Amino acid sequence: MTTSQSVSATMGILLACVAAAPLHAQRVDTLPTDSTAERLGLWARSGRSSGLVLSSGKTYNRVEGLPVHIGPVFRDSSGRAVFNVSVLGIFRSADTFHWDAQNLGHTVSAQMRVGRERGYALGLASYDAVTPVETWQLPDPDAALAAFLVRRDFRDYFNRHGGKVTATFNMSARSSLSADWSDERWGGVRARNVFSIFRNGAAWRANPTVDAGRFHTAVARANVDTRNDEVNPSTGWLILLEYERGSGRVIDAGPTSPLARPAPVSLLTYGRGFLDLRRYNRLSPTSSINGRLVLGGWLHGDELPLERRFSVGGIGTIPGFDFRKFQPGIVDVSQCSDGTQPPEGNPAQCERVALAQIEYRNEIRSSLLDFLNSRPIRLRGIGFTVQPTVVAFVDAGRGWLVGQPSGTLQYSSRSFPRFGTFRTDVGLGLDLGIFGIYAAKAVSEAKEPANVFLRVHRRF
Repeated sequence: MTTSQSVSATMGILLACVAAAPLHAQRVDTLPTDSTAERLGLWARSGRSSGLVLSSGKTYNRVEGLPVHIGPVFRDSSGRAVFNVSVLGIFRSADTFHWDAQNLGHTVSAQMRVGRERGYALGLASYDAVTPVETWQLPDPDAALAAFLVRRDFRDYFNRHGGKVTATFNMSARSSLSADWSDERWGGVRARNVFSIFRNGAAWRANPTVDAGRFHTAVARANVDTRNDEVNPSTGWLILLEYERGSGRVIDAGPTSPLARPAPVSLLTYGRGFLDLRRYNRLSPTSSINGRLVLGGWLHGDELPLERRFSVGGIGTIPGFDFRKFQPGIVDVSQCSDGTQPPEGNPAQCERVALAQIEYRNEIRSSLLDFLNSRPIRLRGIGFTVQPTVVAFVDAGRGWLVGQPSGTLQYSSRSFPRFGTFRTDVGLGLDLGIFGIYAAKAVSEAKEPANVFLRVHRRF
């Protein structure tokens, strides 16, 4: 996408960012499992907090449109134990809410939690839901607004139908250890007739075909959060470490570039790891320097299914490079394409990925901007202050395949690509707290045009 296209596409998001962005005020920590508090209650009674709720699903995309969740919930407590049960149907707005199998789903869950900030939880869930292939790149609000307003979807999706058992130990209000085991059927979904405010007549980017079959996954996860503020941190660590062991039978393998997967296997068992490490450092009352390191990919066993592969590029990772841009005959280290595009979509194909991001933030203190931060703005009774902050950033990252060394795209399991093969960019932006506007320019490939984009949340 050229600079002019980026500007015209992203400026449309500006109109909705102020209204849709979360307004952050000082608040008491809430439990992440109290999802009923974030839904609109249609009917409820006192006492045990049972009722009928309606939820937006917190997303909007080219596969579902707006997924509407509706159904009964039940909450009760006994001593330090809290019980939550919900039975929600999913009705999707794609094809103007057409009543068919693709527009229907469900999520049923039951959970027992003991303790508030420190304690443990056990949960069961059954679901038939659409899930992003990569959730780590871009938060839900940013992805949803881009799709709803300007018909740009920065994610790919697949269907998960099955059940899960989860155990969690909460070390504090925001740090936890958890493990889950699931039995699921994975399948592909296609881009459908989904409304957008601008460019509504344009075609959506095709949703890639993934590996269809039945899979069992076991995941161990550690989430450590020592930040001084969850929304606008200036000091502390945020660490997400995840190990997944999966096995399954592939009934219908999704197409890839020839080098990414020369011969798909029907039975596979794999190990996959993921690390998202973030550090926030306050330099002065108005400035900070922050860093992020992401490492993920294949660890052992057979090849990764397409649902578990990686990519970089786009506004969530290296914004100087367009998301899923395909150039015939050109090796692409962002999504591990050898220059041959699969017949159905352009999927993430990398078996390993590395990304480093550094940013310097400096809050602007000027009499010219006093009208912005002189007093809190109030909306729905919540007060917040706009604090203009200049952000300068650098990003570097790439993906690669694991196997017999081949050029700059495939390396042995014990090798790491040279830094000279990484894609890099530099950028500058203005973060107003409610939203931020940024410009990024590729450095490793000088011919790439600059991109201008908006983010609802901080970059990381």
